[in-house]
Amino acid sequence: MERSYKSKRRIRRFSILVILLILLGVFHKQVLFSIGNLLIAEDPKAQTDALVVLGGSSYERGLEAQRLFDEGWSEHIICTGGNIPTVLAAIDTSLYEADITKSMLVKRGLPGSQIAALTGSTSTKEESEEVVQYCTENGLNHITVISSKFHTSRVKKVFNKAFEGTAIQVNYRGAPSAQYDEALWWKSEAGLIMVNNEYVKHLYYLIRY
Repeated sequence: MERSYKSKRRIRRFSILVILLILLGVFHKQVLFSIGNLLIAEDPKAQTDALVVLGGSSYERGLEAQRLFDEGWSEHIICTGGNIPTVLAAIDTSLYEADITKSMLVKRGLPGSQIAALTGSTSTKEESEEVVQYCTENGLNHITVISSKFHTSRVKKVFNKAFEGTAIQVNYRGAPSAQYDEALWWKSEAGLIMVNNEYVKHLYYLIRY
């Protein structure tokens, strides 16, 4: 009797596993899309005092800043990033990420006098602290923070914590990747690496901060 019960239990568990595998096979695209979508936290476009372009991907994030600037959502841009890209370090060229982003925007026709470059931060947390200080010192009340789409969820948590207790409003916009489609991230090596790394960073920030 006991053996029969154990046998039935094994069959039940095996059946549940088979059903789950079938469902995963049928709905795998929706599941994978949701995994990526959880990393995106964007706000609608809004008129703000400044666009804050975070370091890490000057080209993509710079393009998004230019789009918003050209559409008239802000007249000022703040570029952050105190890291020197390794490819530039290899040829002994000391350009910070913030300087690279600003240089790109100026070359694309944006007025340099309306773009600030902050080079004192090397992580998202440090960027949030540096931006809080800049906004406070310059009387900014509303900003839009721009990062890569899959970074926005973590960036939002970090910046919201940094701006907590201030009267400064923060919006978030994601720059689309030039290497992969966020809606089909699993079909690209770059997309797979990005999503994997971002979930690891979420865990790191959860433990560290």
